Amino acid sequence: MQSNNLKPTISLEDVFSLFINKNQKFKSMELNALFQMYLKMQESKVRPDTIQMYHDHIPGMLNFFCSCGAYETKHINQSLIERYIKFCLSRGNKNVTINKRIGMLTAMFRRTADAGLITMPEYTIAKLKEAKAKIEIIQKDDVIKILKRIDTMKLSHQVIIYILLSTGIRRNEVVNIKIHNIDFKNKSIYLEHTKSGKPRYCYFGEKLESLLKLQITKAVPGNPYLFPSKTSHMDKQTVSGFLYYLKKILDIDILSSHKFRHLYATQLLKNGADIYTVKELLGHEKLENTQRYLDFTNEEIKLNNFKYNPLNNFE
Repeated sequence: MQSNNLKPTISLEDVFSLFINKNQKFKSMELNALFQMYLKMQESKVRPDTIQMYHDHIPGMLNFFCSCGAYETKHINQSLIERYIKFCLSRGNKNVTINKRIGMLTAMFRRTADAGLITMPEYTIAKLKEAKAKIEIIQKDDVIKILKRIDTMKLSHQVIIYILLSTGIRRNEVVNIKIHNIDFKNKSIYLEHTKSGKPRYCYFGEKLESLLKLQITKAVPGNPYLFPSKTSHMDKQTVSGFLYYLKKILDIDILSSHKFRHLYATQLLKNGADIYTVKELLGHEKLENTQRYLDFTNEEIKLNNFKYNPLNNFE
């Protein structure tokens, strides 16, 4: 008689199902187990940055709930969420951060409820009023400082600065550029990896074109990225690192990849680009996000009116 030495295999879903209380009409699951299951569900659907954002925000929330005696989804209610918000406010957290955390938690509950893992907890939280984000841009004199120094920098840093300055794309979009998506005939770069998940194009001029061609000569065989690393592509923190170094040695007050983006957007609008074109170039999903830059330029126009008003000559 042949003995059966085969070990039974258990899927990840089977393991996490052990945490689900199936004996109640209200489906409940242990919070930390649910979080791990949710990450597994989202892994193939979202960018690594988004997964990291879950890791940055959700565990702290779950720890707070556990400290209040709430270990399962059945314990989550209006009172507990309001208590968490008060705790965050007492710690000096900004409204925008609190709204983001509650939104992420709610999305986790909703998606796992839709998957049949839990019953959606009942709570209704109005978004906290968010302060209007201040738009800061790099000053013209500081851009000139950088461009005067740029020929002394390593080639990859030169290319990145010109990309940030002339396209306004995000830091993460820069490091994810693939060589085969650069079209020199149409002077365009097809951005596959974007914040919204929707690919788009950005465009380059002659100066950046020549630098891109030089950078491509440094390509690593078998690596598709314009800015390669040993395993994949340049880390976005590397971009932040050399910009921080520039900021210090050139004595610049404001300098980051996102401040280059602000500069790009405001300059387009000042030079007469319509807001819908700017929206598409920036990859904004909502027009409201682009209108912030329009408000910035209008405010500047108002200030210039008072600064250069003819009446000043007669007072």
